[in-house]
Amino acid sequence: MQQDPEVKALEYVEMSLPQLQALDRATTVFLVSVSPIEVHGPHLPVGTDVFVAEHLLNRYIRELARRRPDLTFVKLPPLFTGADALPVAGSLSVPAAHVEGVLKAYGKGLARQGFKYLFVADNHGGPRHQMAIEAAARALWKRHRFYLVDPFGLEFKHMVQHDAAFMNKTGLGPGACGDDSDSHAGTNETSLMLACSPSRVDPRYAEIPASLPPPARGMALFVKRLGKLIWAFGGVRFGRDLNHLANTLAWVNDPNMKPYMGNPSAASQEAGEAMLAARVEVAVELFEKALGSAGREPVHIVPMLWSLRVMRRLPE
Repeated sequence: MQQDPEVKALEYVEMSLPQLQALDRATTVFLVSVSPIEVHGPHLPVGTDVFVAEHLLNRYIRELARRRPDLTFVKLPPLFTGADALPVAGSLSVPAAHVEGVLKAYGKGLARQGFKYLFVADNHGGPRHQMAIEAAARALWKRHRFYLVDPFGLEFKHMVQHDAAFMNKTGLGPGACGDDSDSHAGTNETSLMLACSPSRVDPRYAEIPASLPPPARGMALFVKRLGKLIWAFGGVRFGRDLNHLANTLAWVNDPNMKPYMGNPSAASQEAGEAMLAARVEVAVELFEKALGSAGREPVHIVPMLWSLRVMRRLPE
């Protein structure tokens, strides 16, 4: 099978003003990776989310170039910036309001130059992180008719809720797809790193015991019961979201919390490749929708817990 040629993307910070001015406003796509510095167990580096996101970004470029050879791609430097990083020493979490503000400022700056598209590569499931990015996207559309699209808000929902079509694409089952029982540095993220950057994975990952979801207590138990009640009365989407929030709260508030959730020892490069391929497919469909709309209609994503997006204004 013939491989697609490597696509050369421009680097924004290397460009001069005349070079920026010469870009076609209608066919230039900017891309940026956005994820936090965050502890990922004892076997993955704290830059894991951005390393995965940067790999995805390059795959986005290759696939978009194959489908749309008329496009010009410009990469912005990665933003090691994200809210709701794992609350342990070593993580550097940024309040969601700051994440939102930076992305709005970037989008505004590009829109003022006449550009239309900023596509985001992301690998962080923090709820306020995803809310902040989507809030920035909606503000930029409303004020500038500018497209900021982060597919991970949709992909993560597919992973957590075991979306049938997405699960079929990956060939992965529950507990190995980045869902609540595999939410952080477990099978899925270790597999992603084995596919993206194997030299950065501590080879002792195969010896790490599984970290199992703890029982819900306190606030987590209250949220879980509320979610079940809402689900029973027909609020399936919100009920699912609350169940996810309850599971997250139970883990991060567990006094015996391990800095990973899932089973790293079950990871494989093949599983990582399968997840990457499925995520690229979802992402490119969203990007093509934005490119095809050309300012006529928005491309909005509804991340998990979007109904509670006021949470993004809470302090870390």
